[in-house]
Amino acid sequence: MNQQLFNEHYSEADLLETYYMQPGASMPVMMHLADCNDCATRYERLEKKVRGLAACAHDEKPDTFWARQRIAVMRNLPRHSSARRATRVAAAALLVATLGGWLASRQPEPVVTPATELTVQITTPADPWESEELDEFHSLVAWESWDASQTEKNGDHS
Repeated sequence: MNQQLFNEHYSEADLLETYYMQPGASMPVMMHLADCNDCATRYERLEKKVRGLAACAHDEKPDTFWARQRIAVMRNLPRHSSARRATRVAAAALLVATLGGWLASRQPEPVVTPATELTVQITTPADPWESEELDEFHSLVAWESWDASQTEKNGDHS
């Protein structure tokens, strides 16, 4: 708060600040108001205004006011509301599901033919190293037999 000389007047801002201050903090201004009729009159007028604002009853608006407000707000909303968009998405999903079901029902069922039995005869030679698949390699590789009876005949006991 501005410090004022005794012969000067306080501004309305200073007087309003005094109104909201604690009683002990506003003592210099209150002393001035006791001696200065101009400031005291302005302070009383300001005090009446503030009390009048606080006591002012706020009348409820009529229902027609709120109806007009609601209409004005609804007019300013975008034309494509979320409900309309959700309806479109649901319709598209239903269309896709219907077409998918229709296409699935039109597909011919696969014809199942009974399997014919194949019999394969596998012949294993007595010595696997003597098979037909390895015949062409006999000239390149000297095959050894892992058969124990063959190794004993050859004298190899390792």
